[in-house]
Parts: sequence; C-alpha cells; structure tokens
Amino acid sequence: MTNHTTPGPFRRPVRVTITIPYNAYQSLVERSNFQGRSLSNLAAYLLETSLRTSDTGEHTTLRAEMADGYHRRA
Repeated sequence: MTNHTTPGPFRRPVRVTITIPYNAYQSLVERSNFQGRSLSNLAAYLLETSLRTSDTGEHTTLRAEMADGYHRRA
C-alpha cells in the first residue's frame, strides 16, 4: 500500500484549500464563467501554467543556487 507522498503508477489529483484575496476570487469567477469552465478547473490550469513557465526562468537559477547552499544577492 502506498501513502500520499509516494506516487503510484497512476497519480490522482489532490484536493487543497487555499485562501486568496476577494478581488482574485472575483476575477477567477468571472474568467471561469466567461470560459465556461469550473472555478476549480481554471485555478488548477492557471497554477500548472504558472509553475511550468517559472521552471524555465529565474526560478530555475534560484533553485540551482539554493541547492548548492549558496544564494547570490544582486
């Protein structure tokens, strides 16, 4: 039997709860209604997209520097 931290052969979505500012919530609701998709689906898509694009930029460099135990400051 696997626990929640060990990925099995099929990865299931994980439910999380977050707190966001009201104006961000309103923007998500309006955008999800406009696109005809659920709020949950839109939020998951935006989070995945943000994480994917951040992996190609400055965050990759920061992660590499922090893995070496050294964080350079500009």
